[in-house]
Amino acid sequence: MIRKIQCSVFFFLLFLIWLPILKAQPLPLEEVVAKVQEQYETHEDFKANFIQESFVKSLGKKQVAEGNVYFKKPGKMRWIYQKPGKQEIISDGKNFWNYRPEDKQVMVSPMTNAFQSKVPSTFLAGIGNLKKDFQARWAKEPSPKENYSLELTPQEDRGGLEKLSLLVDWESYKILQARILDIMGNVTQISFSKIQFDNHLPDSLFTFVPPKGVEVFHMPGASPSGQTGK
Repeated sequence: MIRKIQCSVFFFLLFLIWLPILKAQPLPLEEVVAKVQEQYETHEDFKANFIQESFVKSLGKKQVAEGNVYFKKPGKMRWIYQKPGKQEIISDGKNFWNYRPEDKQVMVSPMTNAFQSKVPSTFLAGIGNLKKDFQARWAKEPSPKENYSLELTPQEDRGGLEKLSLLVDWESYKILQARILDIMGNVTQISFSKIQFDNHLPDSLFTFVPPKGVEVFHMPGASPSGQTGK
């Protein structure tokens, strides 16, 4: 009887030891992609800090920028660059503004045109679908308790996008890093930190009225400056 009790205790303890290991086993590729999609579909908005590293192949130059970014469904976003120079990129879901305070200029264009080459932004803004828009594979075979590395190839032409790579948190399925390679060999890598969902961000954050003295350049199809096109 004592031996049976000891044996039962042994197997129970063995189960407790192995349970965290079993839970930490990597998920199948399709399930990871679905969980990432679900993460950004079930939340209304999110904000984060970012570091952007851009390499222009033709110039052989690399530039590093950083700032804060805000997203709200559907299609709203605001990138505020603090370094190396001030810049803001804003969308209200219809119009797209690229504002450079130092140059006192803002470029206004329809969001549909501006987002053709910005697939990662469309997804983060809640108007993209990883499963439908891309063919996914592992960029690196997953290991227990390690972040997932995904490599995504567009199903169709995406404004010159060749490949999108994502680094995904193994536990929360938040996107920690997006790496974009275009057909010209240019690479843009964006790393996110301090990610926070459901911040009740106001719609006013995603509109832009040019300050006095700022020159406005309109692309075809854009609404007049200071109007959101709603």
